[in-house]
Amino acid sequence: MNGKKIAFLSTILLLLVGFYYFYEVRYTGKQKEKAASSSKVLNIKDQDIESMRLRNPKGTVVLEKRENEWFLAEPIKARADTWAVHQIIDALANGTWQREITPLPEDLGAFGLADPEIEVSLSGKGLTVPRKVLIGRENPTGNMRYIRVDQEGRMLLVYTRLKDVLDKTYDDLRDKHILRFEEDDIFKVVWRADKKTFVAEKKENKWVLVEPPGKEIAESDVINLVWRVKELKFKKIYDKPDHPVSYYSLDKPYGMIRLMDEEGQVIGGLSFGIRGPEASYYAKVEGSNTVYELSYDFVKDLPKPEEEIEKEQGEA
Repeated sequence: MNGKKIAFLSTILLLLVGFYYFYEVRYTGKQKEKAASSSKVLNIKDQDIESMRLRNPKGTVVLEKRENEWFLAEPIKARADTWAVHQIIDALANGTWQREITPLPEDLGAFGLADPEIEVSLSGKGLTVPRKVLIGRENPTGNMRYIRVDQEGRMLLVYTRLKDVLDKTYDDLRDKHILRFEEDDIFKVVWRADKKTFVAEKKENKWVLVEPPGKEIAESDVINLVWRVKELKFKKIYDKPDHPVSYYSLDKPYGMIRLMDEEGQVIGGLSFGIRGPEASYYAKVEGSNTVYELSYDFVKDLPKPEEEIEKEQGEA
């Protein structure tokens, strides 16, 4: 094969590669991206949403974003569950519709959109007016819902999952963590269980038991304890308890835990009470009157030195 023929075939190959790249990769990719974007319920960026008003049969909830954290503004003021809020935002900002009905039917009441069961309004960056989504009735097959976005002259069908995501109360969206802290900030842990007090400190980046002296505990047990405290959530909250602390057995708690930083300052502390023959478990934060009801006995599994565990197993 001579040089001219090789050069000619090479040129053809380059043209084919170029055609494939610009048409198949770039053009087709953009077309797919455009199609996906056009089928979104709301073609907005989830990170741009800064406030939300959600009305459903369970009530009305107003949420606000402050420095990338979500908070409940109505009907109560409290920190919101970030994961639960993002689940709603993702369903609205990135969720897609399955079918479009145009023109918009005159009788919206037949589709549950004249007086919608659920209504959500979103505000944020780049939005001169709030974006609104109305959730109507199920379609005849029961697997989809009719919705309308803003005042658009069309109606959309989406899977019923969207309704389930939006059917939340303020309690569903409330952050139920009792204490908030960074695990790396904890350098000392004090806890009491079975009328015995234990103290662990982080020395040279390793957890060691310093009280009672001469005892040892697995470092993983302390790490797990700090993690469990961070993830501890309440079942019910009594911001203004109707009873004195003695009612919840918190005047003489059967257990406690205190977390401290490198300077010995208390980051967070909890006392635990147990009440009644059917055992209801309660917790209270140091310096606060709020009482939290727990769904399980947190104190039961507080770590103990290895010698004590072996002793208890021998007595059993």
